[in-house]
Amino acid sequence: MNDIVYPVILTYINDVIYVEIPDFSTGECATYGNNINDTIQNSKELLTLLITEYEDSKKKLPKPSGTKDFRANLGNNQEVIYISLWLPYEKALTKTVYKKKTLNIPTWLDMLATEKNINFSQVLQKALKKELGIE
Repeated sequence: MNDIVYPVILTYINDVIYVEIPDFSTGECATYGNNINDTIQNSKELLTLLITEYEDSKKKLPKPSGTKDFRANLGNNQEVIYISLWLPYEKALTKTVYKKKTLNIPTWLDMLATEKNINFSQVLQKALKKELGIE
């Protein structure tokens, strides 16, 4: 499931375009932009974060609604558009922030691991994910 499409409701107020993503129950406003390009980009970023959160929590993604579900309730300053994501690309744009940690291991274990060119950070990350059940 790499290609994902969800509807968003755009609300135009003065020079700002507000975004609601109804399938994720984001409330009245989830993000916004000052022009259509910024609004679409911000919507993509938010959708990527929401989808990633669902995946990390092992929740099933909501089924995308059709535009007919919203048209009847739209105001004169609103419209529905679809945001299309190719998840591998969008996720690659999301930066992962790393936290430096200091740890202590026995000298003999350090020597053996260094001799085998083992990447300590990778091993620790894999072990932590396994321990936390988020593989």
